Amino acid sequence: MAQKENKTMWTKDQQKVIDLRNRNILVSAAAGSGKTAVLVERIITMITDKEKPVDIDKLLVVTFTNAAAAEMRERIHKAIEKKIDEEPDNLHLRKQGTLVRNAQITTLHSFCQNLIRNHFNEIDVDPAFRIGDEVELKLMQSDVLDQIFEEHYEREEETGEYKDPAFLNLVECYSSGKSDEGLRDILLQLYTFAMSYPWPEKWLLKQKENFSISSLEEMEEKEWMQLLKEYVNRMVAEALAKNTAALQLVNSPNGPYMYADALNSDREYLERLENAALYEEKYGAICSMEWKRLSTKKDVDVDADKREDVKNLRNETKDIIKKLQPQFFFQQPELMLEDMTQLSEPMSKLVDLTLELKCAYQAAKEEKKVLDFNDLEHFALKILVREEEGELKSTDVARMYSEEFAEILVDEYQDSNAVQETLLNSISKEAFGLGQNRFMVGDVKQSIYKFRLARPEIFMEKYENYSLEDSNYQRVDLSKNFRSRAIVLESVNAIFEKIMKKDLGKVEYDASAKLYVGNTGFPKDGRVSDKTELLLFNADGEVVKEEEDTATEEKQFSKRELEAK
Repeated sequence: MAQKENKTMWTKDQQKVIDLRNRNILVSAAAGSGKTAVLVERIITMITDKEKPVDIDKLLVVTFTNAAAAEMRERIHKAIEKKIDEEPDNLHLRKQGTLVRNAQITTLHSFCQNLIRNHFNEIDVDPAFRIGDEVELKLMQSDVLDQIFEEHYEREEETGEYKDPAFLNLVECYSSGKSDEGLRDILLQLYTFAMSYPWPEKWLLKQKENFSISSLEEMEEKEWMQLLKEYVNRMVAEALAKNTAALQLVNSPNGPYMYADALNSDREYLERLENAALYEEKYGAICSMEWKRLSTKKDVDVDADKREDVKNLRNETKDIIKKLQPQFFFQQPELMLEDMTQLSEPMSKLVDLTLELKCAYQAAKEEKKVLDFNDLEHFALKILVREEEGELKSTDVARMYSEEFAEILVDEYQDSNAVQETLLNSISKEAFGLGQNRFMVGDVKQSIYKFRLARPEIFMEKYENYSLEDSNYQRVDLSKNFRSRAIVLESVNAIFEKIMKKDLGKVEYDASAKLYVGNTGFPKDGRVSDKTELLLFNADGEVVKEEEDTATEEKQFSKRELEAK
């Protein structure tokens, strides 16, 4: 977006983002809302404030990639130079022009790397470390796994028996044929997942507890059981919504009233399943369900389309419930308890092996003076946070950084993970009871790095808890899109309000999430159509074409029109 030349051209919400101070701010910035321009303007406004100017090197600006950091630095540098041209005698501005070259406008990993090099003595790390490349690190992991597996496959010399039968049991559970590659993959996945937590060892040991079960009551309280019941309730709520829609059609004019009895019976069952608090009760409810047949009564006054719609809604309701049974209710609770008890030993062994992998892999990296990106985050966290009497406290080093930075600004906040969140919070002023100074901007709808273990739920927790009113924890929504024409935004909204739901993407595509037109000044162009086309692609990347009899002029663009867009 070509941003504004002067302050008066910012929207009300953009200006609020630029001006708010001395608080934690979450900016939920929709696509094309000018968030980068607003972030740069906020920084420029802070360093040129007439009453309390801040030096640029007193801001920590964290972006997601090196390219984004370089672009941000360049934009800030140009904005400062422009200000200097306007006020050539302003010594403070000239100072900022010099400081910006070494300012902390960086990726989090680069910040962590510098922190470790400056405080390596705090955690006994060789300062001559280097960052290993991906191929080298994968080979190192493979070598470490080979060594671990070789040790656990050893036999007693006298009896020929395996020294570690628990390991052999685990191999039999998670390997296919004569290969143990399946188990190796699981170990690496579990290790990678654990490293996305601030204290991976504690998280892994907690997983052991989930499989330590001796009674149905104890199983009922486990975290995984709570998640299972939560998911089941979400599916039942969806089924109830379809049932409600079907009943509304039944009770509408010319509706298929003869289906009411079966649908009310369905509802009674669904509510019983939803209200069952215990897994055992849900199991009983779902196994005792009998779907009444729809009445075959004929009535010429009943609308045929409504009749068909009700049938379809009911079939969709039944499909939801029928899929739950083979997934989660395929055995009696007593048999589930028995299975979980038998899983206790192999799961405990799996955790032990993962801890062993972590330790051996770390030793191999230390021997070669190599760190990976997980090390950067965890070593930095180790420098900044200590556990004292069971409580986590920021260290003196963290206090030093907290005093150094006037504000911590994070771009693409929706892609943060738990380690990064803990790390940045440890150097905030809030960690030392000195107020709030965190600025976070992002859009959870654009979170695409969950495969790298990003935690968009961190963003959503603040989104739901921060106030839109003036407060110490304030949220500002930038909903206007300046990049696209109205017809594009209308089409995007029409699609996403149907498919983006709280239980699916953690976002309800409501009025606060929709995109609104910000730029009404697009030039008129006869080549640009006033319609949009949804292109569907198959697995080979080819456009799925409609049947010839439905491919009308109104439903398709010409190639020239698509290129113009």
